Order: sequence, then structure tokens, then C-alpha cells
Amino acid sequence: MNPNGVRKSEQIKLIMECRRSGLSDYQWCQNQGINPGTFYNWVSKLRKAGYSIPDSANRISALPVKQEIVKLDMIEVPASAPAMVEQNVSHPARPTPPCIAAEIECGNIRVRFFNGADDTVIQNTLKCIGGMPHAW
Repeated sequence: MNPNGVRKSEQIKLIMECRRSGLSDYQWCQNQGINPGTFYNWVSKLRKAGYSIPDSANRISALPVKQEIVKLDMIEVPASAPAMVEQNVSHPARPTPPCIAAEIECGNIRVRFFNGADDTVIQNTLKCIGGMPHAW
């Protein structure tokens, strides 16, 4: 983006878009191909000209927030045959090929749970997603 050719009205629009995005100014600028220094010059000049520009939500931390991505492969571990099986006990058959039982998409996060996934893993995963405000 050519910073010299951006009009005030467009600068205000871009600044407000950034502040509503939930990203840090730095991250948003990187995503949009705007030099963060140019962005902050726009903010400074517009404030000096009397425009009311909201503060960044991430003003406390000037460093960009790095999001870690971890790939989890859920594999089914074959159960060992019990030495003795009690009478009148039925064991549910597991599906032969692993298939997706549930898929959850929250913003920029997609989680797939396969048949046979451990209850604790599912619960902890959902708790983690619930604690990520950027996922909404």
C-alpha cells in the first residue's frame, strides 16, 4: 500500500478497522501490508488535527502477540485383550476406520474430534478454546 496516496478519510477507516479487529496494531499492519511506523504517523497526525482516535486494545504490550499452533494427531490405541471376561458383559464395537465425530469452528480455530477420543482431552480442549477471546 502506498502510504503517500492514502487520504485522511481512508486513514481513519483503516485505523478504526484495525482497532476493531482484536489484533495488535503491529499484527494488523503486517496482515494488511502497512508499515507500522506509517500507521502510527497517521494516528499521531490525525490526533494533532483534532480527530478522536481510540487507543489500541493491546497498548500495554508493544510487542506482537505470537500465536502458537500445535498439531495434535489423535490415534486410536488398540486395547489389549482382557485376560478374563465376565459373563453377560457386552463391549460396544468400535468403528473400524477412524471418522470425525464432531468438528468445531470458532473464528480462526478448527478442532476435529474423532470417534473414540478421550473425554478428558475433549473437555480440556473445549476449556482452552473458551479461554481464547481471539477465537471468537
